[in-house]
Amino acid sequence: MPGSVEFAYGLPFHTCPAPDFLLDGAALGELAATAETAGFSAVHVTDHPAPSQAWRETGGHDTVDPFVGLAFAAAATTRIRLLTYLVILPYRNPLHLAKLSASLDALSGGRIELGLGAGYHKAEFHALGVDWDERNALFDEALAVLRQAWTGRPVTYQGLHFTARNSVVVPAVDPPLWIGGNSKLTLRRIVDHGTGWLPLPNARATASHLRSPAMETLADFAGHLGYARAYAEQTGREAPGRIMYPLPPARSGAEMATHAGLVDEALRAGATSFVVSGHGSTLTEAKDWIHRYADTVLATAS
Repeated sequence: MPGSVEFAYGLPFHTCPAPDFLLDGAALGELAATAETAGFSAVHVTDHPAPSQAWRETGGHDTVDPFVGLAFAAAATTRIRLLTYLVILPYRNPLHLAKLSASLDALSGGRIELGLGAGYHKAEFHALGVDWDERNALFDEALAVLRQAWTGRPVTYQGLHFTARNSVVVPAVDPPLWIGGNSKLTLRRIVDHGTGWLPLPNARATASHLRSPAMETLADFAGHLGYARAYAEQTGREAPGRIMYPLPPARSGAEMATHAGLVDEALRAGATSFVVSGHGSTLTEAKDWIHRYADTVLATAS
């Protein structure tokens, strides 16, 4: 039986193009069901609606829309949580996003967990007609509107690029929120809004390109968490209480074996749960990875 520590499973979208089997809704559902049976707490999909070809050719990855992919996962499962990791908040009108997330949450029996990010891919902002320089203002605006809209009561709000007059989003929901990123601004937002934190793996070599501070070691993680805790103390707010630590790739059995020790170290450093991306170029390989990871890591984590 799996241990008590929770792990979110990432559908294996790692390449451009994505493996053909990941573009089959039945296969996505089968992977989510396999992860649920194996003991994973959540399944996640990322968000890249219009990436540039240059990004795709230099380490990017193709994916499906997170809400569409997670809807197929929801239809094939009964308990596993549905995590967006991450929805880029400035890309979307907040009322439209409120409707999407409320619909998926209601139809799945209250299983959505909304991970949110400010975004880093400048060309994608341009492609979607979103002002790069407004991304932080748009993020804060959308977060405020989402929480109002999910009450099910009329929303009146003058946004940067929209005007809502007694607009109503139903059904009313209250999904758990996570904010992803490593910047001081992100950590302050997490404390200010009482959300969970999704620290993002980021090598020092790519920190400037991704416009986010490095996080490639537990020492980096501890430093960022220390800043958040100090800010919480200064402002009289609660320090982050939900922290989903990103585990490194684990394709081989040897790499999986290292995760058990890393999990223990990260828990001592302040993590409360974990996220790991699956692997496999075929459905059979992807399901086999889930079983091997469950036997090697999930069964021993506590």
